[in-house]
Amino acid sequence: MEYDAIVVGSGPGGSAAARELTKAGKKVLLLEMGADHQWIGNHLACLTYMDMSNALPLGHEIMVRGITTGGSSLIFCGTATRPIGWIKTKLGIDLDALADETEEEIGIRPLPEKLQGEGSRRIAEAARALGIDWQPLPKFINPDKCLPDCGDCMLGCKTGAKWTARDYIKEAVQKGMELRTRVNIEQVIHENGVVKGVRGQGLEGPVEFRAPVVVLSAGGLGTPVILLRSGIEEAGKGFFCDPMVCTYGVYPGKGSIYDVPMTFGTWQFHDDPGVMMSDLAEPWLLQWFSMAQQLPPRLDNVPLVKRVLGVMTKAKDPVSGTIDRNGRLRKPLEEVARKRLETGDRTAREILRKAGADPKSLVTSPIKGSHPGGSAPIGKVVNKDLETQIKGLYVADASVVPDQLGTPVVMLCICLGKYAAHKILETRH
Repeated sequence: MEYDAIVVGSGPGGSAAARELTKAGKKVLLLEMGADHQWIGNHLACLTYMDMSNALPLGHEIMVRGITTGGSSLIFCGTATRPIGWIKTKLGIDLDALADETEEEIGIRPLPEKLQGEGSRRIAEAARALGIDWQPLPKFINPDKCLPDCGDCMLGCKTGAKWTARDYIKEAVQKGMELRTRVNIEQVIHENGVVKGVRGQGLEGPVEFRAPVVVLSAGGLGTPVILLRSGIEEAGKGFFCDPMVCTYGVYPGKGSIYDVPMTFGTWQFHDDPGVMMSDLAEPWLLQWFSMAQQLPPRLDNVPLVKRVLGVMTKAKDPVSGTIDRNGRLRKPLEEVARKRLETGDRTAREILRKAGADPKSLVTSPIKGSHPGGSAPIGKVVNKDLETQIKGLYVADASVVPDQLGTPVVMLCICLGKYAAHKILETRH
């Protein structure tokens, strides 16, 4: 089947690229490996669209991703972070106008006071009392649809208050884009250095689709696998995964599971020691899992989960390790990243004690990896236009970022998807 463009992966980058190309009148096919799950917003449902196969060999560190229409945007915290400055100053890629546009069209802004929960306010007050610049964070959340005391953003928003890539996909489908789910693309078809299409496996067997333009947006873990299978050997030679921990403490009040995660936070420590911090508690089932993994297990905290305050520390992670053509990950937890997490954890414990948490209840979760990238970097795998050595093959997700971030990436991926689409339209009228 022939198309003007094929986009592989329906997360923030892929949905943004497909939407822009469709708006320009192109015949676009968007392919997603997962299903179009409609049952969302609880722990059992979340298990059906969370990929747990990429448990990183980093001690207790694990990484999950969303495999569904909209990708990991279903399970992110809804925090908007503009593209980091060095993408413009060092790489010469100016995404500012695209970020402005995205903020305006989605309505990105901090939550109003009525949606700032008791736990998040308590943490913010304690952090500020310690001299930390703890401020409201911009959110991909429509306050008119958001329910107070819900806190289920990471399980999939039941009310539609949190923006997800499905919003862009719905708009693009209405304008004529074709969406196909449960299609696992294995490689790009190319002849004489020019892209011809993609091939992979569908529900009924092998599939092949043809187009003169292909945009890979399968994420920091999925994109390099497709590139390697397509003959681009520089892909997968290193990646980052922004390791994070949550520090918990029990206090006599309403806990963080009732709050929109990352309502407040601070960038004060992002340059040095290299961490971003915010209020955040994992959904209760994951919290129980974190308590059970302690040595010895902290089962005393399990029945008190509704009174637990949580502070997250997310660390910058140097690019290292490998991803092979079968999707196997090899990556040690860098000592510098471990020290950053330890520094953030100490600060988080100070905040929780100041907030009134019982010092004896304090516990730190196992390390988890978040929003991987850097596995198909600009300057090695793609050029400044996000095009690979295969003419007509582009990449538009966090895998193109060549250095550690330590920030949420959804806004960045949206901007990269739009940027790639604009470059395609400039060169292919």
